[in-house]
Amino acid sequence: MSEQDLIEASPTKELFISMLTKDVTINDAIGDLVDNSLDGARRICRNDDYSGLWVKIDIKKNLFRIADNCGGISVDIARYYAFRFGRPSNAERVPGSLGQFGIGMKRSLFKLGKKFTIDSTTTESHFVVEIDADKWQNDPNNWTFKFKEIDESSQPEDKQGTSISVTSLLPDVAEQFELDDFVSKLKEELRFEQVININNGLDIKVNNRSLRAPELKIIKSDDFQPAYYRQTYSDGVNVEIFAGISERSQTDSGWYIFCNKRLIVGPPRRDEDTGWGTVKGVPKYHSQYDRFRGYVFLSANNANLLPLNTAKTNMDLDSPIFRGIRQQMVQLMIPVISFLNQLHEEQNQYYRNEIPERLLEKAFNSSKESALNSPLDLLGISRENSKFRSPQPPPKTQQEMGRISYSKPMKEIDEVKRMYDVKSLKEVGEKTFDYFIEKEINQ
Repeated sequence: MSEQDLIEASPTKELFISMLTKDVTINDAIGDLVDNSLDGARRICRNDDYSGLWVKIDIKKNLFRIADNCGGISVDIARYYAFRFGRPSNAERVPGSLGQFGIGMKRSLFKLGKKFTIDSTTTESHFVVEIDADKWQNDPNNWTFKFKEIDESSQPEDKQGTSISVTSLLPDVAEQFELDDFVSKLKEELRFEQVININNGLDIKVNNRSLRAPELKIIKSDDFQPAYYRQTYSDGVNVEIFAGISERSQTDSGWYIFCNKRLIVGPPRRDEDTGWGTVKGVPKYHSQYDRFRGYVFLSANNANLLPLNTAKTNMDLDSPIFRGIRQQMVQLMIPVISFLNQLHEEQNQYYRNEIPERLLEKAFNSSKESALNSPLDLLGISRENSKFRSPQPPPKTQQEMGRISYSKPMKEIDEVKRMYDVKSLKEVGEKTFDYFIEKEINQ
């Protein structure tokens, strides 16, 4: 075959860079780097106890840096896998990782700036790599990087970890870093994304401030039992779903979906993607359902099996697994929504003086919240599939009603209106009748 029979189809670096970074935000890129640190923690802590491990993020006007003490990257992994644009089929996987395609670190670096330094130490090696993205991009046929420093001898155990620095920040990144609320928003995202891992001991610092994990709460008591569903799919994907109620909150209500203990969806998610407004019995979300809480925990040793998108910002809505999970979410929601409707109706009946007390509200107020981000067995929830349980509203008592109609001079009626501060003739009749009952019959 001659060269004239060949058609050029090799990729360009510009295409890779633009494709990799187009659909991720700056916060997504930073979140990916935190996930990489967490993968290192998983390698050295198989029992999910990350006590003593940390990730430190520094954000300054002209610099981004993330460092950890989570075991580091070996020279062999750096040489053959870590800097590849895609995961080779023979690459070792970290069980429970969220990495799917081997692009996270590279995508993050190209999203943030043009010059990168990666310094990593394991117990058996140390290396430094410096990358100038412009120079690398201008050499179209060379897809390799070079070690600036390399040492494949034993290293001190207390030096284990990885430090990544990004300089020559992209203009939009530098602009975002200077905004007053950028760091605060990043902290809020990270503390929810990593809520389970923070509660397992991982210390994540942003500009020297440790993140405090929020509590994922749900009410469990003698009166209330969350719905629970679990299933293991044939390909090894596990799912656990909880649906119930908690304290009223406009910001915390809705669905939360975790994949391998990393939050992908929420807070809050209250749209059709999570089942709201899709079937009879589950209306579109409004403030009446501010007490609803739903938690989905998905796990798989192989992250490629998890039904999430490549940016880790949403679920793969076309995935058969997720479609089945969403159907279960909807079914678990229906009894919870029914109870919240009853609670709302009870409030209306009480304000209309149709019932003497709010028994459902009383049961709710006497119940305590439990934190789902603690070990789940501490909740005492049976691991059998079950529906949401709540108190039933008392049966309505129907009284035989009668209508009273009579005429009086308008001058006298107007005086009664002023006395009771009412406007309608109906209200005048009800007030005067109630007055007679109270003074003459119930005294």
